[in-house]
Amino acid sequence: MPLDAQEYIPGMSDAAVKAKTGKDWAGWFGALDKAGAANLKHPQIARLLHQKHGVPGWWSQMVTVEYELARGMRVRHQTATGFSVSASKTIATTLSALYAATANAAKRKQWFPTGELAPSSQTKNKYFRGSWNDSARLEIGFYAKEGGKAQIAVQVNKLGKRSDVDRERAAWRAALTKLQKVLEA
Repeated sequence: MPLDAQEYIPGMSDAAVKAKTGKDWAGWFGALDKAGAANLKHPQIARLLHQKHGVPGWWSQMVTVEYELARGMRVRHQTATGFSVSASKTIATTLSALYAATANAAKRKQWFPTGELAPSSQTKNKYFRGSWNDSARLEIGFYAKEGGKAQIAVQVNKLGKRSDVDRERAAWRAALTKLQKVLEA
């Protein structure tokens, strides 16, 4: 459902985008409207920003997504492959203990949300990936933090519909709170 232009609020400030790209949101949206970007696909818009305006790769993607949101070409959390949501938590534990709580199936049962996980790849203390509930993709990253803490960042991709986002976000936030209690006990 397209958003009314007055309802749209960018995910980043004008000052931040201008500092990195040379224009604020109004400047980019005006330039993209003038170039006919409302009739282009995502890769074409990003390429236009990069090639014609010299916007660096990641920023080309950021400006493209925000333009698509502002013009009702996509809704929040929508990607080319469905919908995506993330959750993270910093916990007073070691990086290795946090990773083990996820990589070890028995330990994972203590906190993981209800669902079907089929692990596909992992690198100790860095990431853990797999399919989630048959059609979604689960990507979990692990990061050491100062002061004897570590962070876990969960990303669920390829969700089938917008309503899946809120359900998954709630499930993962609850699971990460449970994980924190398990590891900090």
